[in-house]
Amino acid sequence: MAWRRLRWQAGSLFFPTATATALERLWFSPPRGKHSPEGRRLLDSARSEWALVTGQGASRRVRVYRWGNKGPVVLLAHGWGGNAGQWHAVVGGLLSAGMRVVAFDALSHGASDAGARGQQQTSILEMARSLLAVAWHVGPVHAVVAHSLGGAAAAQAIREGLPARGVAMIGAPADMYDACAAMAWQLGIAPHVLDRMQRRSEQWLGASWSTFNVPDIGRTRPVPPLLVIHDRDDKEVRWEDGAAIAGAWPDSRLITTEGLGHRRILRDADVIAHLARFVCGLAAAPALPPMSYRAPASQ
Repeated sequence: MAWRRLRWQAGSLFFPTATATALERLWFSPPRGKHSPEGRRLLDSARSEWALVTGQGASRRVRVYRWGNKGPVVLLAHGWGGNAGQWHAVVGGLLSAGMRVVAFDALSHGASDAGARGQQQTSILEMARSLLAVAWHVGPVHAVVAHSLGGAAAAQAIREGLPARGVAMIGAPADMYDACAAMAWQLGIAPHVLDRMQRRSEQWLGASWSTFNVPDIGRTRPVPPLLVIHDRDDKEVRWEDGAAIAGAWPDSRLITTEGLGHRRILRDADVIAHLARFVCGLAAAPALPPMSYRAPASQ
């Protein structure tokens, strides 16, 4: 790690443009997640189909998985580098609660097509538009349950007009600028290189990095009831991020766990029970009116 940090520091000093390009490539490249045996069995048990994200002269396919034949639809959104199979412990709990369950692989993840910048890169906006495409495909969405960056993508989807009666975010980051700045600091990247990378990426994202602040979305527009579940021992996304989101969104509740970390939290029986109670309790809540809800375009 020390040598890696030294290389980034030297690059920031002597080759700032090339270092900004390298940081951009690193930040927008999700890790290649693999299916666990439990995840593979879950997906094999699903009815699978495709939803389409359109735009820039191309249609890109998002792989959709369905379970259950009756009840309100709960849409599951995985995190950065994740896939639909990570929900293997959650699906059964939601089915037992009387829900239909839908999961998907976002563009450049799992079995879905590559995004606009190829199979190796994607963005929170593309994840949000994958979610919107699936919501448009499966019909009215009762609730969204999202993990990690999927929570921030769900917030973006609500900003773009997704009507839902409720959202649950598990281990979700509050702000992409802060997350990227923290990574740059750990690597020893100079602030002016980080600023250069963010200005470059805003050009092809078509959005400012300030757009990706989840608390601000809750403060500035109508949002549905929110359940935030975050572990004190989460090493990937700070517990303070979850607390900040819950503090900013009206009609929100924060549940703090301990000892589950960032991923094992998705397999915890108490967490799954909290999710089931939350989505069942939304039955009487009014859905958000659709604002600009439409078949989404890719970036």
